[in-house]
Amino acid sequence: MNIRPTIIPMMTLALLILTGATLPLAAQGEANRAVRDAALTITAEQLLRDVGHLASDELRGRLTPSPGLDSARAFVARRLDSLGVRPMGDDGSYFQWYTVRTAALDSSTTIASVGSRTFRYGDDLVVTSLVELGSRDGEVVYLGSGLRAPKIGLDPYQSVDVRGKWILVHGLNAFPSGITRETLGTPGVDYTTVMDEARSRGALGLLAIPTPGVMNGWDGLRRRAVTGRDLDPAVGRAYSAYPLPRVSIAPSLLETILAGSGVTAADLLSADSTGEFPAPFVGGRLRIDLNGSVGSFRAANVVGMIPGRDKSVEDEWIAVVSHLDGAVGRGVTPDGDSIYNAADDNASGSAGNLSVAAAMMSGPRPRRSVLLVWDSGEEVGLWGTRHLAYGPLSDRVVAMINVDMIGGTKAPGAAIPGEEDLAGPGEVHVAGPGPLSTVLRQHVDAALQHYGFVTARREFDEPASQFFYPRTDAAPFLENGIPVVQFFTGLHPRYHRQTDETSTLDPAKMEQVSRQVYVTTWHIADGAERPRWDQPVPDKLWFVTPRR
Repeated sequence: MNIRPTIIPMMTLALLILTGATLPLAAQGEANRAVRDAALTITAEQLLRDVGHLASDELRGRLTPSPGLDSARAFVARRLDSLGVRPMGDDGSYFQWYTVRTAALDSSTTIASVGSRTFRYGDDLVVTSLVELGSRDGEVVYLGSGLRAPKIGLDPYQSVDVRGKWILVHGLNAFPSGITRETLGTPGVDYTTVMDEARSRGALGLLAIPTPGVMNGWDGLRRRAVTGRDLDPAVGRAYSAYPLPRVSIAPSLLETILAGSGVTAADLLSADSTGEFPAPFVGGRLRIDLNGSVGSFRAANVVGMIPGRDKSVEDEWIAVVSHLDGAVGRGVTPDGDSIYNAADDNASGSAGNLSVAAAMMSGPRPRRSVLLVWDSGEEVGLWGTRHLAYGPLSDRVVAMINVDMIGGTKAPGAAIPGEEDLAGPGEVHVAGPGPLSTVLRQHVDAALQHYGFVTARREFDEPASQFFYPRTDAAPFLENGIPVVQFFTGLHPRYHRQTDETSTLDPAKMEQVSRQVYVTTWHIADGAERPRWDQPVPDKLWFVTPRR
């Protein structure tokens, strides 16, 4: 019997796609070919043009906030508008605004007092970090290192209530005798730091007993300008500014606080080197007036939507995220270059995201909608993604794909310091799906096998990696229980330097990775099953409740 092959006319295929119907096998093949064709519209030439604009000297690195970032934001919005991407920002625009609050300490009017005795800033105390100004008045509780590790019998909070009190400790690197960082175990699981405990228990702030090193550098500390800033409201954990003031106190103030406790300043100063800390006790009452000026500014993410074709899954979005801002430092190279162009980090990923948007608009629509995000504030505190991931727009996001630094290539056989983890020709690092989601991992693997635009390296696809959490824009999504996939080519000596320029990028690599990001996104968005965080929660994310 001669069986003619099943032929699905393109009009029929389009109808099936538009209605969200399940495609027969032959039609699936046609859809895959259409997706591949759309991927092939992503070209190195267009990517290089976009990176060249975003990383130009005129935009001066795109610091948050800056006129250069404003220009980059407008550039992305114009492109989305020309493509017909739906605006998803505020008031029908592409811009999702957020507020950052700022504080600047005035050392000349900041004072401390114990009873009727007054202590001067710079002579008796220095502030090492703060976010909020104002007066804080309460008893001082000494807690040794402030570490809490109940599994090994270390819990100084068991006998004292620190709410509304100052916590006096030996410093963030002080350990009781016989205990090391290694013996403590996993942070957040086996032990918590004084910073964690002070925040969660409602303490006023942290007072640090000065080490010899701190006293040697005291003159520098007293002259240092103290400022703070953070997202308002200050949602999220990763790279959020610590909310409580941290203050180093001189022996003069320490002695006064300890008066009547039976412990002297000399006792605590010597205990710092031995780890033989006294038991917790309550000292005197301390008031610190943190005076200065406050302010705020606004910044914005660029957000657009490509609606999916299937109304039955319209509440399941796939977010593709790239940070648009750059890390802008100070200094001039020997050849006079003072501009941190931030080409690879992350004009490359931002251009890649634009190419994904164009391919999505030109190719077949997947079942689920795709949320496209160019966030700001990544380099200074993950502001943009913290605002988005903790806001209502993320309620429908079921998976996040992060595209950050996709233009680097390690030459075969090269042994350049700083390029140890840089991906080679045709390679990209993939992190996130393995420890989190079976469905995501399957889609990532299938797209790699079926299309093969790149080869994946997996050494960072495990929770211990800093690139898994908390170092990237994926962190706020992970904190909200949303599984992630991250594409990046790795660090290099140009990272966060003036030499991160367009001319140093590999256009072919950007093309390969962008094509792979597109096809991966398409198949995740088109899958029969929504991505779910079905794997055990990694220890370092102990506080997360996955969206299952």
